[in-house]
Amino acid sequence: MSFPEPFAYPRTPFNRRHGPQGYLDPQNYKPWLRDEFQFRCVYCLVRETWYPEGDSGFGVDHVLPRSKYRELNWEYDNLVYACCRCNAAKQDLDGILDPSKVSLAENLIVDSNGMIHGLTDQGNELILVCQLGRMRLVEFRRGIFEILELIQANRDSVKCNAFLRRYFGFPSNLPQLRLLKPPGANSRPTGIAESWFEKRLRNQLPDAY
Repeated sequence: MSFPEPFAYPRTPFNRRHGPQGYLDPQNYKPWLRDEFQFRCVYCLVRETWYPEGDSGFGVDHVLPRSKYRELNWEYDNLVYACCRCNAAKQDLDGILDPSKVSLAENLIVDSNGMIHGLTDQGNELILVCQLGRMRLVEFRRGIFEILELIQANRDSVKCNAFLRRYFGFPSNLPQLRLLKPPGANSRPTGIAESWFEKRLRNQLPDAY
């Protein structure tokens, strides 16, 4: 079983594999975004499996705010998956890092003590805007690292491996994107075959990530 790096930001910009179009309510894009962003907040990297309510604690965020760019309100490529806390903190601010255009790993890094550091001015701005350096989140990240260290020291334990799959694996309610019919079609239909639900059907879903 591969060992996860829970707070390692992507080293490359997100290369979107889905392209649903035509939904009048941006929330209808949520199943696609869940799959696109691996069921975790794009800003703080907190996962659905760490929330008691699962994906109910997450929603759709507009990178370029809809208050200023109404024409992008329904554009999939302007949407990301974010926890409700980060989404509310970001609000309608403009000029925030776009994960589809830049590598977040070049702007942010989390150390083994749970502290987050900005590597650029934009990285520091995102930390400030989304309050990624708040003490409770720092302590939470530190606790996650400690749990992983304990699991790694007991890799032969059935209970530890089950715990790893439960909290660092994929949620059970993976969206079945093949069943969805976007009103404006899907500009990237080949991405459905690479969705996490389809990978589970092919027994290709990693136990942890």
